[in-house]
Amino acid sequence: MRIPQQSLPCDRQQRMREAARALWLEHGYRTSMDAVARRAGCSKQTVYAHFGSKEGLFRHVVADLVAPLMANLDLRDGDFETTLLKFALAHAEQLAQPDTIARRRILFSEASRFPHESRALLQGGLDAIQARLAELIEAAMKRGELREDDAHVAAEMFIGMSYGAEIERQFLGSPTRLSRDSKQRWARLAVTHFMKIYSLSPL
Repeated sequence: MRIPQQSLPCDRQQRMREAARALWLEHGYRTSMDAVARRAGCSKQTVYAHFGSKEGLFRHVVADLVAPLMANLDLRDGDFETTLLKFALAHAEQLAQPDTIARRRILFSEASRFPHESRALLQGGLDAIQARLAELIEAAMKRGELREDDAHVAAEMFIGMSYGAEIERQFLGSPTRLSRDSKQRWARLAVTHFMKIYSLSPL
């Protein structure tokens, strides 16, 4: 069966993104565009043609990684509080993945040597998630579900509440929320307290 011509660039780009994601775990920011090209089975010029730079390539890789979290920030699948709960649980599950822990270690250990790449990862990852969450929170404030306040501050506060100190425990090899049930209990607590903080009649 003949493959439609328009699918070829997408397939090639996906191979490059998958190659970069794997090499990132193996070599960190030292990953070269030559290495990505070899792993993806294409030329370095092709990689540059699709992504422009290594920074651009890593932005796409991070976008792939946060896409599942972004998918949970959609009110079409439920009300605001339910959406927060789904996001908090998905976030906790992703943060507990070995690959995610390994990438964070790379990010923190190499950030000073690769500031441009680090900023690109931050902007494409946490900043993008916070911005999307802030949009939902601001909309809830306008609907009268939450009291009016700085939505970006509220978004950052909820992200912090949603995983607490678990990142530090994971770094030290002592995570406490290992089961899905324990992650779900924490997610519910985070949502409950966030809703109290931003209720129309705070205590």
